[in-house]
Amino acid sequence: MNKVFGILRNEDDNSARRWVNACEAANVEYIVIDFTRADWFEKVNDPRIDYFLVKPPGQITKYKHLFDQRLYILSKVMKKPMYPSYEEIIIHENKETLSYFLKAKGIPHPATNLFYYKDEAINFVKNHDLPLVAKTSIGGSGSGVKVLRSVADAEKYITTAFGKGIKKRFGPNRVTGTPKKWFNKAISDIPAAIKKIKNYIAFYGDAQRGFVIFQDYIPHEYEWRSVMINDSFFAHQKVKMGDKASGSKGIDYVNPPESILDFTRNICIENGFKSMAIDIFEDANGNYLVNEMQTIFGHVQDFILAVDGKPGRFVYSENEWVFEAGDFNENESYNIRLKGILEELEK
Repeated sequence: MNKVFGILRNEDDNSARRWVNACEAANVEYIVIDFTRADWFEKVNDPRIDYFLVKPPGQITKYKHLFDQRLYILSKVMKKPMYPSYEEIIIHENKETLSYFLKAKGIPHPATNLFYYKDEAINFVKNHDLPLVAKTSIGGSGSGVKVLRSVADAEKYITTAFGKGIKKRFGPNRVTGTPKKWFNKAISDIPAAIKKIKNYIAFYGDAQRGFVIFQDYIPHEYEWRSVMINDSFFAHQKVKMGDKASGSKGIDYVNPPESILDFTRNICIENGFKSMAIDIFEDANGNYLVNEMQTIFGHVQDFILAVDGKPGRFVYSENEWVFEAGDFNENESYNIRLKGILEELEK
């Protein structure tokens, strides 16, 4: 099979790297396209390209909007095949659309309310149980998430949101790093550090204005990170540090119950998802609630599931869950994504 893949990178000139690594490991041809540039339409019409591999943005709002608009044209109007699908990408790093999606699909999740009028937001917090979790629509690894514990805090947050805007975290994740580690890493690669600082400035400057997102607070000591990639399933617990499990990078490789795998599989199968990480709370009654969903996600650890200390994956075969030991998450799981795509194209 001689397929040529078009890799659609985002505003980060290094964002195609994982897809490039996967293509080279599989010995398949590829063409990298900067999907943010004005000539994107001409580039995606290259007759050599058979299939598109997408790295959607996840930090700057204007690029998220740009990708969603252009991918709609590419997928729905031009009917070009892509991975992940448009349906997976439209809810990626878009907590507004995700909240509507979860509600419309009847998927259990913490109650979420969006307000585009200041008076509605203030009236809500005065009459709703606290604490509430305030979120920005875009912003991973816990950035843009704030727990509001009093009406005064909530009103101050709303005033800022409808004024100068809510800014996300500047700099590295303070929960998981230390100034000494950041400094040592920076001096080991000065050009990379300068570029990262520029990215931090852009991320911090991308303030969210004119609306707020409030989610009911679910008491928790951890949340599940449960993943489906093609026919492979993975899960682990993200341990809470401070108020949040999201962005903590505290990983507990407990053996996942079949119920969490079933919950994940049912959501993905019903919606035709092929690549999805679902962050899941477990409430006091043992019910699962979807906190967030990301179609493309990073993982700093080498594997994202271990059973009795052995890295591997689960597959659903003949109506039961089967564990297979092995390394399935190399290259941040992009290799296994491409492997599934190639197998599907062979059929």
